[in-house]
Amino acid sequence: MSENPGSVAVSRAVTAQEENSRGWTATGLSAFGALAMTSCCILPLVLISFGVTGVFIGQMTALYQYKWITFALSAGFLAYGFWKAYRPVAASDCAAGTCARPVDRRLMRGILWAAAAVTLVALVFPYVSPYFLKF
Repeated sequence: MSENPGSVAVSRAVTAQEENSRGWTATGLSAFGALAMTSCCILPLVLISFGVTGVFIGQMTALYQYKWITFALSAGFLAYGFWKAYRPVAASDCAAGTCARPVDRRLMRGILWAAAAVTLVALVFPYVSPYFLKF
């Protein structure tokens, strides 16, 4: 029994749409992981520099004990996001001269690289901050 060619094209389009949404979901989770990584060390400093005050800022340092858990989540999200953004296109995904890939992959990759940089800065910040802040 052969399949209708129109239904195959529709199923490929749905698959391309699902892949696009999964790629953006991975990118969003990577950015969220990077922000979670900053919650103990960098975020309080940024909030204070913008004039936000309160008792809760001092209590954010209690999140430092969860730094490695948030780093593991962030690294996992980043790895999945980079895999989605940089994986090669299968020949079966290409039809009629266009490949089923997100149109704005450069933006997705840029967000992923920015999230990776924020995660790296948040990971290194507690170790280098005494040299720059000199308390």
